[in-house]
Amino acid sequence: MEPFATGRKVCLLLVLLLALCYPVAAHAAVTTEVVVNRSVLVDLHTKSERVSIASPDVAELVVISPTQLQINGKKVGSTTLIVWDTAGKTSFFDVRVKRNESVLESQIEALQDQIQQMAPKDNIKVDYANDTIVLSGTAANEQTVAKALQLAQAYTAGNGSKAGAPATDPPLDTSRSSYQLSETQTGRQGGDADTVITVLNHVEIVEPQQVLLEVKVAQVDKTALKSLGISAFIRGASAEGFSNLVGAPVGELAIKNPDGSVRSQATGIAGPIPGLANFTPIDSYQLGVSSFKAGIGAVLRALVTKNLAKVLAEPNLMVQSGQVGKFLAGSKIPYSIVSGVGALSATSIQFIDVGVKLNFKPEVLENGLISLKIDPAEVSSITGVLAVNGYPIIDTREVRTRVKLKDGESLILAGLLQEEAIKAMSKIPILGDIPILGALFRSTQDDIKEKELVFFITPKLVTASAPGSRILLPTDKPLTPEQEKELQWVPIPN
Repeated sequence: MEPFATGRKVCLLLVLLLALCYPVAAHAAVTTEVVVNRSVLVDLHTKSERVSIASPDVAELVVISPTQLQINGKKVGSTTLIVWDTAGKTSFFDVRVKRNESVLESQIEALQDQIQQMAPKDNIKVDYANDTIVLSGTAANEQTVAKALQLAQAYTAGNGSKAGAPATDPPLDTSRSSYQLSETQTGRQGGDADTVITVLNHVEIVEPQQVLLEVKVAQVDKTALKSLGISAFIRGASAEGFSNLVGAPVGELAIKNPDGSVRSQATGIAGPIPGLANFTPIDSYQLGVSSFKAGIGAVLRALVTKNLAKVLAEPNLMVQSGQVGKFLAGSKIPYSIVSGVGALSATSIQFIDVGVKLNFKPEVLENGLISLKIDPAEVSSITGVLAVNGYPIIDTREVRTRVKLKDGESLILAGLLQEEAIKAMSKIPILGDIPILGALFRSTQDDIKEKELVFFITPKLVTASAPGSRILLPTDKPLTPEQEKELQWVPIPN
């Protein structure tokens, strides 16, 4: 009896195991692939009672008959199809929607043609593999690479989608080598991890261009200029560099060459002054451009000679096109910040830049112009401290702008005014110093002195020397007789 009972238990156990295994077999998924904007037919072995698809935006399901289904690919991705037959059995289908390889190849060829038309002199190649667009080869400048990247981005906006708009994203940073461009980023409907296209930038710049920035920061005594009847940096009606404000002639203002010889002199508004003859003011004399390459320095030297201006800084900075250059002539002022309350308070030291500060980013365009972004040009100083916590009071004058200049043109940023109260006293010698009665022989006058901050910025293109070429030094040039006389050897006594 016991062997028979044991056999029944074994049979029941086998039946139970088969019952547990049946749902696993029913859930075994069948992989079905379909191309975007194409259809496939799925034949069922038994009649279906119900059907369901997880993501209708990826694939569309159409019931042709109880034993046949139609799946339409809508966009790249994957989803799950579930079918229930009349016997209650459940079947699963793993639906994968992929791109049309033939269409993809034609689109890559079209992208290559567009880049070739955009930059016929450059050698930029386009390759595609595993959802990755690879740009390689060489280009003349960063602007060409940026346009090629934008074309690749526009390609992702229209690939694999029924309705796609060209990308409107800001210009791409060409210094990066990898970009993740998803459908959502470029304007397509939907989008998930399966629709991300990576753009690899392996394009090399053949000859990276460099820009030399000659900067002069000057503080002009505007009150003194007005008292003389002239106003610098304003173009007159007859194209003079200086305008007469009061109509009366002023003293001679000599415009000298670097060697000290006089180039021209200005009396009142007589005769055009080199350097500002082509000066064009913009926005109420706040900004202007001069195309005279040497005259700006001459005008500034003339103002400094007459004690009408003071040069605060005169840096020369060289930076590669598309990169950021920074200049600071001043100090880093420390100040403490207390955070928290009571025993939990903590003190940290922070620094603030005070002085002449200039941040700029030049980009050499295809037409030879230089796009110059100034962010910012600033002059600051400490005028006092707060009674609470002793925080410094910073007097700041700054300007931010972006312009396009030719090689050697000068950008002039002016109009940053500062007023200073001055108390002047005049008296009769000896009598004005007598106690009490001396007040009758002296007078005090309060005056406002107006100063204007002016930035002279001149970008110049710098071409790299060819490999192996000899670079001339200043000492390689022949000396003038005056220079030879100044550099005569003087014997050193033993």
